[in-house]
Amino acid sequence: MVIRIFLKSLKDKDYIKNLKNRFGIYSEEPQENLIWFHAVSLGEVISSQSLVYKILEKDNIVLSVSTPTGLREARKIYQNKLQIVYAPWDFVVFVDRFLNHFNPKALILFETEIWPIFINSSSKRNLPIILSNARLSESSFKRYKSLKFFIKDILSLFSIILVQSKKHAVRFEGIGANKEVIYEVGSVKFDSVIQDDKSQSVNNIETDFILATSTHEGEDEIIIDSFIELRKELAGIKMVIVPRHPERSKAISDILSKNKIKNEIYKDLPKAFNENEVIVIGQTGLLNELYQMAKVSLIGGSLKSNYGGHNIIEAASNMCSFIVGPYMRNFEDILDLFISEDACIKLNHPDELFLAFKKLLDNDSLRKDMVDKALKVINENKGSTAKHYKYIQNILK
Repeated sequence: MVIRIFLKSLKDKDYIKNLKNRFGIYSEEPQENLIWFHAVSLGEVISSQSLVYKILEKDNIVLSVSTPTGLREARKIYQNKLQIVYAPWDFVVFVDRFLNHFNPKALILFETEIWPIFINSSSKRNLPIILSNARLSESSFKRYKSLKFFIKDILSLFSIILVQSKKHAVRFEGIGANKEVIYEVGSVKFDSVIQDDKSQSVNNIETDFILATSTHEGEDEIIIDSFIELRKELAGIKMVIVPRHPERSKAISDILSKNKIKNEIYKDLPKAFNENEVIVIGQTGLLNELYQMAKVSLIGGSLKSNYGGHNIIEAASNMCSFIVGPYMRNFEDILDLFISEDACIKLNHPDELFLAFKKLLDNDSLRKDMVDKALKVINENKGSTAKHYKYIQNILK
């Protein structure tokens, strides 16, 4: 594990910062009335905001993460409102050190975070253990089902499992979770702030541009190829690419340069494209503003089967029409809600990306209609945070 961390630090030096945390060693002063909330990475940190803020109304939180992008984003969001640390590695001695130091009164794991030692060590201390906003993709369900003899004992230690939908409830039951502790409460991701007026977006760029967000290795070439085709028919179009991991921005810039596409890496919101045809964002935390500025967006992590998609609610809540690729297993229920209302475009194959971009750029009324329908989906599914909090408070009492 140490070797893996050092290898990752070659791309992101923050992997080795506070390395002692991984061994359960912390200098932070423990607070009273403390809840341990674990959000593994960037996506979970962003998605759990509404729930974390609700819990903070009555309790203190130590928020643990596993990645530098998650840590940096958490610090941006919460600043000094709570304690933010790297989670200990999932070994008894490290987890026990964490628990001895912070002495939390409960453990909340966000989404599909089944950490055996986190759970077992917390259970031995009689802590309430909560799985919030829980989901289980089809592929994860099959994998866990093959380990049911082991995972069933871990699941039996949860005080409550708050699932996003009936489908996920059935899957958790299928891998051995106790039906009596499973409650369907929807997704807290719908409790985002909706931009009331896109025209008031800060730092708006007059030039029309398309946006590709949360892209992963292997997707950028597909996106760039579609952009090259798009420029043949819409000569003035520009593009902004936001990789899921900012340390990849240089690699994306190199691909663009090899294709003779003028580009630049920005660490902040762009004010103008100048001579550039594409801007690559080497920073996190800018998606809300970029969605508000863009005409059309592609949600990355969906063009290759090994990623499973990313949060589509961010685009919808910021009034940006959006496209997703064929691979969205991490958001299947949420995506189904948008598809049922014709509130987005889902590709059958990555090669369709150019046509999808062109279809939306050529039709202002279609884009507006998709935005309106997407906002309707969000408004009809809000309120999960309050449901989560009610169940969590009942368990804590």
